[in-house]
Amino acid sequence: MAQAAPAIPFSATLSQQAFKLLELPPELLSVLESENPPTLHIRSETPASHALLHCGEQKYQIRQKNTSNPILILAPSSSTAPVHTQLEIPEADKEEEGEGEGEGDIAPPGVPIPSIATIAKCEDTLELVPWVDEGGKEGVGKGKEKKVNKWHEKFAKTRSGGGVGGKK
Repeated sequence: MAQAAPAIPFSATLSQQAFKLLELPPELLSVLESENPPTLHIRSETPASHALLHCGEQKYQIRQKNTSNPILILAPSSSTAPVHTQLEIPEADKEEEGEGEGEGDIAPPGVPIPSIATIAKCEDTLELVPWVDEGGKEGVGKGKEKKVNKWHEKFAKTRSGGGVGGKK
């Protein structure tokens, strides 16, 4: 006989919290996880310039990017079965407790049930792009971002034929 897996109730909180998710490059993550992590600073070189995250001598431009699917932030929760809904106890649990058919097959209403709730929905994330100054010194020149190959740029290059169906 197949065993029924118990369902986990899922809900969304009425007041969603504000979150921004930050993608960390592997080299920055390893530095931050080290025994003596550095202090991070967010600065702008000029008033009209991009925000830069400073980690020692390394700089990263902070960019916001949209995701095609929202990311849900979950938290453990507890809910109770409503009075009009009663939860059936799985057959495996009844056999372990020595219960038979009849009374006691249904959990009483109001009993706490472990559940999961969404506390936030993130539709965009922040990414860090390595940044180097022109001239090699801080404050000299405008600065340029290091070229990082992104999957969407590679995809666009292969589809550069233009038009529908990639015909030239």
